[in-house]
Amino acid sequence: MTNPFDIKNRFRARLRAADAQKNRLRARLLEEGTRALAPVTEALTLMGEVLEEDGVAHGRIDCPRPEVDHDDFVGFTATLRNAADKELRICVKYGPVLGGRNYVAVTGLGAEYGERLAALASNGAPSLGRSVGSDIHVEADRGRDLAEILREMVEDFFAGHPEPAIRTGTAESRARLALVQ
Repeated sequence: MTNPFDIKNRFRARLRAADAQKNRLRARLLEEGTRALAPVTEALTLMGEVLEEDGVAHGRIDCPRPEVDHDDFVGFTATLRNAADKELRICVKYGPVLGGRNYVAVTGLGAEYGERLAALASNGAPSLGRSVGSDIHVEADRGRDLAEILREMVEDFFAGHPEPAIRTGTAESRARLALVQ
C-alpha cells in the first residue's frame, strides 16, 4: 500500500500547480482585458477628473480598475451620479464568447446610445457587433468606438440635452406619442 504521506504530498503539489496555472491565466486575461478596456477607462477617468476640478456641483464618476470576476471576465461597473442625485451604472466586460473570439460587452447605455454603438459596430464588417439581450457586444479592438459613445452619453448625462416637446393636440401627434412610449 502507498504511504499516506506520499498521497497527501502528491495531492498538495498538484493543487499548488493547478493554482499557479490558474493565476497565470487570470493574470494574462487581466492584462489583455485592461488593454482592451483602456480607451473606455481613460475616457471615464478624464471626465471624472473634470468633474472633480469643477467641484461636486455637477456630480461625480466612480470608475474602478478592471478586475477578473468569478466567471473569468475582465470588467468594471462605472457609477455616474449627477447633481440631482440621479445615478447611472454602466457595466463593461471583456472576455471570450462561444466561437473563441473576445468581445467587449456593455450594459446600461440606454436605447439611444445602444443603437448608435450597434450602428457603429455593424458599419465596419458584418460580425463586428451584436445585441444580446440588454448587452451590446463589440469586438475587443472596437474600444475606441465604445469610448466615443460613452463620452457622448456621459456629457449628455451631466450637461443635459434638451428634448423636443411633444404636443398632444392632434391625432397624429398622439399616435406619435404612443409610438414613443
